[in-house]
Amino acid sequence: MDIKTIAVLIDTSASRETRMDYATALARRHGAHLIGIFLLPPDIGGGPAASHIRGQAAIADFLHHQQAGKDEMIREARDTFEKRAARQDVPCEFRVHTPHGEDERRISALHADLVVAASPEDSWLDDGPPADVVQLATGVPFLLVPETWRNTEPPQRILIGWNASRESRRAIGDSLPFLALASSVTVLIVDPQASIPAGEEPGVEVAMFLLRHGVRLTVDPVQSHGRAIPDVILEYAVTNAHDMIVLGAYSHARAREIVLGGVTRSLLARSPIPLLISH
Repeated sequence: MDIKTIAVLIDTSASRETRMDYATALARRHGAHLIGIFLLPPDIGGGPAASHIRGQAAIADFLHHQQAGKDEMIREARDTFEKRAARQDVPCEFRVHTPHGEDERRISALHADLVVAASPEDSWLDDGPPADVVQLATGVPFLLVPETWRNTEPPQRILIGWNASRESRRAIGDSLPFLALASSVTVLIVDPQASIPAGEEPGVEVAMFLLRHGVRLTVDPVQSHGRAIPDVILEYAVTNAHDMIVLGAYSHARAREIVLGGVTRSLLARSPIPLLISH
């Protein structure tokens, strides 16, 4: 699958410019169209004091200043996004979504090949549906960029967390455009005896699959020795200077609630490295 449309979620956090630069670099490398989705924060110019405003004139004045604040935030976000895209000669468009616009956010994500977003705990998006929930509702791969990440170059050293599951297979398929261009790819299998059939060499089949796609890779089966799997994955990624982790996001749904598996949720919250998740 080629990447031809990338959406980047833009909030008001300090890390948004790094995220925009990262998404723009990815769009340029893959010849993709870039969509900037600005997510208006809730309660602009409001807060507890707003509930005490009385009188028609005072209310009108408050609403006027609130709208002016929104317009300024949108203008600033649009200018920042469009200037970055123009510097990289990347075709782009800019959209604005309201704080409670889960449906419009889902629809925008649904028509992208990839969504670049903040790691869930990095922004006010935690107060609404976080990136992982939006991703699971669309099936579109999300590339989550931590607030502390400063490297805006496309990934070159990619780590795949492989456990022979449907989700990890989907993640490999979604990440193939990145894997094919990477200088180094490692398939990490933690406790292979738990997920690989007895008698089968860990990672052989997935390695052959990737090699046929022209991916340069190594397979590394490791033992956790009782340690938490997220700890093993993160320590391996940091020690070996990986700049992207690819992960299949296990989940199950109950009514309208989406419950993530423990490994997925732990990595979403703690990874210092961009994390591509697929479901």
